[in-house]
Amino acid sequence: MNINRITAIVPLDSLPALEKNLRACGVPGVTVEHVHGYGEHPNFFRRDLMNENARVLLYAETNRVDEIVAAIGHCAHDCGYTGILAVDSVDRLVYLPNGTAVTAADLTDQGERA
Repeated sequence: MNINRITAIVPLDSLPALEKNLRACGVPGVTVEHVHGYGEHPNFFRRDLMNENARVLLYAETNRVDEIVAAIGHCAHDCGYTGILAVDSVDRLVYLPNGTAVTAADLTDQGERA
C-alpha cells in the first residue's frame, strides 16, 4: 500500500490558513485535534508551561507527500509559526464499519468510497 499518514502539530490560530493551503493542494479531508504540550516555546504564563495547539492528521498517496509537506511548510513560513511534522507509512487503512480497504485513489479529490 502506498499511503502515508502526515501528522503536524501547529498553533490553533494557524488552522484557517493551513486548511486553505491543504484544500488548494487537493487534500480531500483532515482530522484536527486540540492538544496541549510544551517544547520550543513554553507558555511562561502557565505553571505547567503548556501551550494549546492543534494536531492535524491526514492520509495521502506516497507520491503526493512532498507536495503536501511543502504546503504545510509554506503556511508555517507565511504565518510565522513553528511546529513539527511527521510522515509515517501506513500498512492498512480501512473504512469503518464495512471493512473495505482504502486505496491510494480514494485519497484524492476524485476518489470515491467503495
